[in-house]
Amino acid sequence: MAKKYKYTLGIDPSGAFKEGSGTTGWCVLDNKTNSLVEVGTVAAKDYKTAHEYWEAHLKLIKQLNKRYNKIAVSIEDYILYKNHAMAHVNSQLETVQLLGIIKHFCWSYAIDYYIRPAVAVKKRWADDILLYKGILTMTGRHYTVPGTKQTVCEHERDAIRHAVHFNTFENKEVT
Repeated sequence: MAKKYKYTLGIDPSGAFKEGSGTTGWCVLDNKTNSLVEVGTVAAKDYKTAHEYWEAHLKLIKQLNKRYNKIAVSIEDYILYKNHAMAHVNSQLETVQLLGIIKHFCWSYAIDYYIRPAVAVKKRWADDILLYKGILTMTGRHYTVPGTKQTVCEHERDAIRHAVHFNTFENKEVT
């Protein structure tokens, strides 16, 4: 069965603008070769306001959707687990707000998105599996994009997990 989408944009969102230095990881995966085309981050520290930071996410999605001619967006969801609830007392839950903005934006522009919790991909696509499958390589003690010296941070690796998971299990042609 053919793949429905040629490319997947994986996103590990962090809306933490006021509450810390949020860093969203993202990647573009070529679904035919299961290889990385682009990897990057959007960092809150680079913007003066939360709205500018959030807008940077939307511009990125719009640009990549245009560049790769209709992508699927695979996003890590935010779930407030009971054992972490106390840590979020008085939190504005900025990541949840950012997720809502991204979901509405994708809906408004007819960009298909798929969302799942981190626990669905963390163990299934652990770093050693991404290395074994050749999606990542090691250069010294750093994870890198194969064939390059570009290092990949934790947020980018989480975005990669979501893109690979989508391509492996969800990217099927509808019959």
